[in-house]
Amino acid sequence: MGGRRLATWTDFRCLITGGSRGIGFAIADELTRLGAQVVIVGRDPARVNAAARLLSDGRLGHATGLAVSIDGRETTAERLVEQALTTLGGLDGLVNAAGGATVGHALTVPWDVWQRDVATKFWGYFALMRAAAPVLQSPGGVMVNLVGVAGKDPNPRLAPGTVINGALRGLIKILADDLAPRGIRVLAVNPGATETDLLHEMAQGYARLNSTTVEEALKGLKASGPLGRLPTAVDIAKAVVFLMSDDAALISGTSIDIDGGVHRGPA
Repeated sequence: MGGRRLATWTDFRCLITGGSRGIGFAIADELTRLGAQVVIVGRDPARVNAAARLLSDGRLGHATGLAVSIDGRETTAERLVEQALTTLGGLDGLVNAAGGATVGHALTVPWDVWQRDVATKFWGYFALMRAAAPVLQSPGGVMVNLVGVAGKDPNPRLAPGTVINGALRGLIKILADDLAPRGIRVLAVNPGATETDLLHEMAQGYARLNSTTVEEALKGLKASGPLGRLPTAVDIAKAVVFLMSDDAALISGTSIDIDGGVHRGPA
């Protein structure tokens, strides 16, 4: 299941942002079931601590929760990496999974929302990769970033995500080249609409934008997958765990779509 990592998965230590719910939680769930030690990060103290307890209950691995808001500041990222190192005794993996998907057009999304989204996802991801790169296991370290298909298929109704995800794809390629001599891999995973609570938040945004009901917007999102269903958080998590495993040792500097075939451009 998921391939081997280092000697066994019990040797794997990972920092996961956005780890208290959705895809980030599902990734932590897969890793702790395999025996990995993880630190999960979330904004809400009660939620992240409850998630860590659940991820440690009856698992081969163990989870520790940290209540921190990803704000794009270098000092925040450095502090998080230091805390993860202290807790785990080292760091083999980083998963950036924080941030949502604001629905809206470029000229109508409020400026403060643009700034918040860019700070959380672009600067937040970049700051954590910068902070983690010097201390990641070398060779063998891996960074996986949850980006999104809007970075490939520009969507005027998801303007902030389109811009941020496109920029992250370029950044990830550059960092993969920079870190390749040390044997550290850097990847992007691109979910489309996914069956998580974020899907309902997106449906609310589309309903406002299109003057329709949330139920109709949700139905439209769920009907968008050519394979007949949308991916679940577990679908994404299983693919991420594979990409972090030794079975994917030569996959780096690229982005993998896990969207049920939603991406319409060339592969």
